[in-house]
Amino acid sequence: MLSKTLSNTILTDYLAASTGDDNIERMDGYTVTAPKDSMSQIKMYTPYMIAAKDLDADVDLARLDEALERAKGYYELIAETAGDDASRRVLRFNIGAFRNNYGLADLSKMRLVFHAIRVGQTTEEGLTMDAELDGFGKPASKPKTGVDIGRSHDVPETPEASPAPTLDVYDVLLAGVDHGH
Repeated sequence: MLSKTLSNTILTDYLAASTGDDNIERMDGYTVTAPKDSMSQIKMYTPYMIAAKDLDADVDLARLDEALERAKGYYELIAETAGDDASRRVLRFNIGAFRNNYGLADLSKMRLVFHAIRVGQTTEEGLTMDAELDGFGKPASKPKTGVDIGRSHDVPETPEASPAPTLDVYDVLLAGVDHGH
């Protein structure tokens, strides 16, 4: 009982303090999904895959789930609104802080209000597992030689593809159901 009273007091104090803080953004009306081919997408489904594990599988899914748990402290989901003022952004969640046995897969089924703070930007492609693992064990970039520089003048110029849109990234401080709406 004391623990619940303290939790409610802390939550009430946070909500009062965050109301006037311009750095904390309250986000209503967003739906969240895991980016395609991301660690978040895999983490959402490994618990289900463990239950359906094929005995001949080469991958130990329970260990994969455990590895993902240890590999990242947070997981990114794409948050979107619909309508005339549609918006897309990235919300980062610390799944170690989830309560009531919720998991990542549950968030896409709920109408939540998010309190979050903007921490940076990324592209959706930057959230893929390939992008996350890119660079591990490799030098930052291959040094160019004189031959490389000479070759670059021989290649006809091609129009550059338009850059992928950047999305604002937010760390979620609090997510919950607002019974007032």
